[in-house]
Amino acid sequence: MKREITVPTLGGIYKFTANSPDDEEIIRKVAKAVNGKAEVLQKMYPGKSEAEISRMIALNEGIKAARVQKLLENIEGEAGMLQKELESYLENIVKI
Repeated sequence: MKREITVPTLGGIYKFTANSPDDEEIIRKVAKAVNGKAEVLQKMYPGKSEAEISRMIALNEGIKAARVQKLLENIEGEAGMLQKELESYLENIVKI
């Protein structure tokens, strides 16, 4: 179920396509979090423009996403090694 939604964030209103109710929930949750982060940063750095605050948020979120991606890659690698160990173990059981 695709649905067009509008989301207010960082002083603007943006249109998104939500592909499911879960997708819509995620979009709205992220927009709310971004607005909250913007408020915190504006209080911490009162002289910064909205554009600077937006760049700070984008950079921080990009760093977080890269960390999560690296963690996921490590987990996938470990899962692959465990799968090979399990297959080897099961092959040895069959031989017995």
